[in-house]
Amino acid sequence: AESKEFYFLELNPRLQVEHPVTEELTRVNLPATQLQVCMGIPLDRIPQIRRFYGKAADEDSSIDFLQDNYVYPDRHVIAARITAENPDDGFKPTSGRIDRIKFQSSVSCWGYFSVGANGSIHEYADSQFGHIFAHGGNREEARKALMLSLRNIDVVGDIRNPVEYLVELLGMGAFIDNTIDTSWLDGLIKAKSVELKYDDADVVFYAAVYRAMQTLKTRQQEVLAALGKGQLGPLDQLSTMNSFPVEIAFKGTKYNFQVRRGAADLLLFEIGGRTIKAKVREQPDGSIYVCVGKSVMTVFGTEEALGLRLRLEGVATIMLPALYDPSELRSEFNGKVVRYLQDDGAVVKEGDPYVELEA
Repeated sequence: AESKEFYFLELNPRLQVEHPVTEELTRVNLPATQLQVCMGIPLDRIPQIRRFYGKAADEDSSIDFLQDNYVYPDRHVIAARITAENPDDGFKPTSGRIDRIKFQSSVSCWGYFSVGANGSIHEYADSQFGHIFAHGGNREEARKALMLSLRNIDVVGDIRNPVEYLVELLGMGAFIDNTIDTSWLDGLIKAKSVELKYDDADVVFYAAVYRAMQTLKTRQQEVLAALGKGQLGPLDQLSTMNSFPVEIAFKGTKYNFQVRRGAADLLLFEIGGRTIKAKVREQPDGSIYVCVGKSVMTVFGTEEALGLRLRLEGVATIMLPALYDPSELRSEFNGKVVRYLQDDGAVVKEGDPYVELEA
């Protein structure tokens, strides 16, 4: 950057998945141009190429591609890859079902996805399944357009994705000031210095709402299944659907809620002498619409082996670990044990590695 010299990191004589960046800048359709060249049409007779060099599209004057100057681009373009990778685990690939993808193109941003609703990402497939391109009159306008579009992307399913992480990157001072280099992102990942911004109390509360709704759904299904078999015994358990406890563990603290039903769509959460009233409604896609006072949130949750994966729409995806025996040592991520790093019976101090896992 100091010498203002440019170098190729690599050279691949084929179209890259980022070719829409070039097309947005030049207004030249690259695949169409390739096909026209293969058809024998001279490059300087292709209308989009002529316009790029400031020539009239309907004329036949020649273009000296080594001497003639092209029209300098009047816009900036930034692209973001959407992958099935877990930013909380060093961007390791994830696989599984995709239930829903929501994305709306705009005047300043468009994108595409290679998998649709009810599709899936195979464990041996390339982790990228989407691409977003934003443009603006300058770099700052393009950055803001991309941030806005990423905030409005919604991917629901088993996989993880780095959309929220990308939003945080785009908002960092170094990126805004364009003082980054090719090692910038590697340093951030290694230092784990990019943290999603959310309120701990909100995470705990919405996790309690999700588990309360799941408890009610499970008990209701059990009662209906029993009645379908002509069994009346479960009717005695209906009272447990009106008041029940919910436990949430987050960042080393356990929270005990007592949940009461105030109406079909009203739950009352009691904790520490305080009562929080929440209007709740399950959506067709399995998400939960939660309204507390004037605050509204859409909550998605998935119970996994390691705990509850909670996604607060427009905020963050957070992992709340399951409650385990504190004397047990557990990894935050699944993997195959390669070797133990401590002797049997040794004292393991906080922060000491004790086992090597292969994801």
